[in-house]
Amino acid sequence: MLMRGSVVVGLTLVVALTSAGCASKVRLSSATMCRAHGGTYNATAKSCTYTATTRSAQDICQAHGGYYDVAAEVCEMGQE
Repeated sequence: MLMRGSVVVGLTLVVALTSAGCASKVRLSSATMCRAHGGTYNATAKSCTYTATTRSAQDICQAHGGYYDVAAEVCEMGQE
């Protein structure tokens, strides 16, 4: 359940950034998204196997190549 919430938060962030015009196109590989949420990506099966771990919002943001602002609780990705 915790992993599902992290995925929803991550996807919501990407949609918000894109719709607000704050970022150009954001492209993430399947392997990057899987690893960012604590999973192991299998390219042959095109699937992600998750482990029972808890990741912080900062860890997830940084795994996607973003900068996490602790005070504002936001993840910044893309070009300025």
